[in-house]
Amino acid sequence: MSRGGEMVYIPDDSDFSSFRDQCESLEGWHCRYNKAGVTVWSQGQEESCTVQKIKTRISCKDVPAETLYDVLHDTSYRKKWDSNMIETYDIGRLTVNADVGYYSWKCPSPLKNRDFVTLRSWLPLGNDYMIINYSVKHPKYPPRKDFVRAVSLQTGYLIKANGDGACVLYYLTQVDPRGSLPKWVVNRVSQFVAPK
Repeated sequence: MSRGGEMVYIPDDSDFSSFRDQCESLEGWHCRYNKAGVTVWSQGQEESCTVQKIKTRISCKDVPAETLYDVLHDTSYRKKWDSNMIETYDIGRLTVNADVGYYSWKCPSPLKNRDFVTLRSWLPLGNDYMIINYSVKHPKYPPRKDFVRAVSLQTGYLIKANGDGACVLYYLTQVDPRGSLPKWVVNRVSQFVAPK
């Protein structure tokens, strides 16, 4: 496996710490949406030739952190809550807290559907939980003709316990959907799609 020509590495404590810092920091982030307990920020310019990072914070008043972690972490249960998912499955376990998996999702017509192969790693920290991933190349799972192989530069969740039976969910992502979409279109649309 490789990460765009680089060797694959399993995230360590410094990677998780950096991810947490990005989720919790407001420096360099621009608020794009704030309504009903959901806030969306972007980092980078809409007109840029690179894909922006998008961060979402959601207050979950009646959901314990452990339950939300289990829901997000369970690939077989994902079909129940992810209406855009076509297919997901595990390719292989690397360590006790890292695996490689496949995920595909529906895109609106006339766009071609997208798929990923990612290395996913997770870290429970008492009442808080993190799941992070990035795209990798796997020789047994090359791009398919019926999909565009998208690239997750960085995607993940930070779930923080917030009182009795409540939590806060951060979702941070920087994904290049590839294909013929200009980056500025991706940057503009992602700000409206993120709250959904």
